Amino acid sequence: MAHPYPIVVANPNGQLSRRTNLNLYETPRLSIVDTWTLLLSRLKEATATIKQRFDERSRIEKKISARTDDWCINIFLQMYTRLEHLTSELEMQLAITKSLAPWQMEERYRALIQLQSCLGSFFERASPAYDQSQTVWWFDPSYHQSEGLNYDRYGAADVRESEARLLRALALGNKTVPLKLLLTSSGVAAFTVLHQFLMSKALTAGDTIVISPYLYFECFEQLRQISHVQVINSNTFDAEDIIATAEKHNAKAVYLDPMANTVGLETTDIRRFAQLLSGREGWADRFLIIDGTLVSGGMPVYDWFDKPSHPKILYYESAHKYVQMGMDIVMCGLIVYPDIFHETIGLIRQVTGTTLYSRQANVLPPIDYSIHQSRMHWLTTNAEKLYHILDKKCSTIAQFNFPVHWRKMGWGHGGNVVTIRLIGDDQMNKRPSLDTFTGLVLRAAEEEGVGMTKGGGLGFSVTRIWPSTPFIRNEDPYIRISVGVDPNEVEPVATAICKGLERHYRTSRSVMAQWKLKENGVLRENGVHRENEVVKTNSAYFDASR
Repeated sequence: MAHPYPIVVANPNGQLSRRTNLNLYETPRLSIVDTWTLLLSRLKEATATIKQRFDERSRIEKKISARTDDWCINIFLQMYTRLEHLTSELEMQLAITKSLAPWQMEERYRALIQLQSCLGSFFERASPAYDQSQTVWWFDPSYHQSEGLNYDRYGAADVRESEARLLRALALGNKTVPLKLLLTSSGVAAFTVLHQFLMSKALTAGDTIVISPYLYFECFEQLRQISHVQVINSNTFDAEDIIATAEKHNAKAVYLDPMANTVGLETTDIRRFAQLLSGREGWADRFLIIDGTLVSGGMPVYDWFDKPSHPKILYYESAHKYVQMGMDIVMCGLIVYPDIFHETIGLIRQVTGTTLYSRQANVLPPIDYSIHQSRMHWLTTNAEKLYHILDKKCSTIAQFNFPVHWRKMGWGHGGNVVTIRLIGDDQMNKRPSLDTFTGLVLRAAEEEGVGMTKGGGLGFSVTRIWPSTPFIRNEDPYIRISVGVDPNEVEPVATAICKGLERHYRTSRSVMAQWKLKENGVLRENGVHRENEVVKTNSAYFDASR
């Protein structure tokens, strides 16, 4: 049983385990089956721990002659027995048949981890007691006669264990300075905690913050509300430009995304950023706040920024995305920072109510470094393949983006997002047009027998399509594809998207769209559709009968 208030570091000496190989895309990979088998074995261990807590609680109840309700106890035991049986059943399915599709493995594990979360919290309280007469008001025995503060908002023991595990799984790097990781109630909550820390400890009235041309819109909205601090955008995403802008305005803090959530998926080379600042005067007292959501666990940022001349690094992610293995159970965020700031940052998370509570933390899969990197490898491989297929077949009627240069920047992966911008007049990329296009793609996916969903978010196991709105800049919406994890679904997804593009251009009233179809041979000069033939022009292929 873990102590209720352990130090959140990766190992006893307070140092985060170093990556064994910084070229992450060259490291060995777990198969999809092996990954879920490993996660299932850890789920079994956690279930055994829950039963041990129940047995210890029962022992103490008998010792003090506490009142108990057999009706409730029987529900717990039935649920425990059912969970054990279902876990063994899935274990056999993974070990023997190996006939489950990746989405089925995820769905079944997802069902089990939610059952386990219910089991583990069945007798637990949000404000456990320390001692009792007749009534036991806790489930985890570590709360009994504890010297800590038994209050879930201040951080529970299970949450701290999840935080320590995630710190190791992300392997953000650290040579000399111990790091902390805290879980928060969302990605925006993670940003809020770090931003509040800077507002209270680093910035004063009249100071300047420099941001890259794009930040996630809800984070940017917080910056817009500040009246006593100046916020300035750099002109580009280039490291050199951001550094020059910060120095020109003597910025105390710089906010940036390694990969922007925009149609262009613009990137900032964080490793280059660190190289440029090595030995550079005036940066040691600055703060650099990095949103690593789209490149989750793909950059050893604390290894890159390890010189005395480097700024202080504050890192955060929306853990609703990749960290949950696509299961999309709870909103979640995480922050990572040097341990020296923990007293203040931990207090800010507490008093702002942005804590992730134990019931939510207990449904997070117990990933490790190999699991996380393997999953990101599958997703990136599929996204890169989809991008190249679409760019080869449909580049004359749409523009596609994926950060194919991710290896050159030293990243471990390139995420799983591909974006689409339709070529045509000013109406083609408005929301009504993109909603129509999305519907056509989904209907085409039905024809291809492949799963797809429409909705916001990314990093899921099933490919998702969404007409995304930039919000900040005066730009049109664009189509964002979050590519799924099953390699067998990439080509049918590509076919569905190409079908949707062709059908949308056929029915569009856009003059430019009609011109493009004529140019590609899909329409005759008189405007009549060419039927029942495959037309090849340049790099686009259309089956005009579909």
